[in-house]
Amino acid sequence: MSKNSMTYLSSGKAKDIYETSDGNLLFEFTDRVTAFDGKKKAEYQEKGEITCRLAEYWFRILEEAGIPTHYIDCPTPTSMLVRRLDIIPVEVIWRNYAAGSLLRRYDASEVKLPEGVAPEEGAPIPGGMIEFTTKFEAVDRPVDTREILSNGWMIREEIDYITGMTERINDILSRELDDASIILADFKVEYGRTPEGEILLADEAGTPDGCRFWDKTEFEDGVIKSLDKDVFRKGIGDLSTVYGELFERLQKQEDRDGKQD
Repeated sequence: MSKNSMTYLSSGKAKDIYETSDGNLLFEFTDRVTAFDGKKKAEYQEKGEITCRLAEYWFRILEEAGIPTHYIDCPTPTSMLVRRLDIIPVEVIWRNYAAGSLLRRYDASEVKLPEGVAPEEGAPIPGGMIEFTTKFEAVDRPVDTREILSNGWMIREEIDYITGMTERINDILSRELDDASIILADFKVEYGRTPEGEILLADEAGTPDGCRFWDKTEFEDGVIKSLDKDVFRKGIGDLSTVYGELFERLQKQEDRDGKQD
């Protein structure tokens, strides 16, 4: 699929976006990586291909489980064709363990942790918790349902629908990852509306750019071994190597599942 026949729209932190002649979108996954609201930047070989293939892997699993997504096809190893949606200006975060910005906000007295959750990285959050942040502001910030409703970003029924869908996504991803001895600590997703008003899972899902993955065996031994973008944020490893390990482990698990079928 040639980009010569497409219209370039924009470039995000890790993807370039084009409009196709039939009104869909093409995501080109690049090797770019950023952290801390773009203050830290780099490029890593094969990152684009790995994240694209992981996003495709999870979209297919989620679709099979009944989660509607905007995914159409991957015409190349680094590009994804998707339906164009009206993106809801709210990012959704699901947390199974305390980590990242949740703990930073707790330390700054900006948020309370769920009852019984210790203020330390790796503390489990029984039943999980959901948070919402802005999507299109210069620096995303947490928002509550009252602000979402008052700004008209979603109605109550849509918030409830997205909350339920995000919990289902968590259950599906967590179950699949557990088979590969990987813990899903937290993740973020986006949603959008079709012209008919149907809400679909958008952007990407299940990639180490938007999820926090930990090695389960190491975690049970009291060590948090990151298999995600935290290795870049914290400067604790080579991102290409870590993303490659994650992809290889999921591929091996998929092969084992295929043989069992």
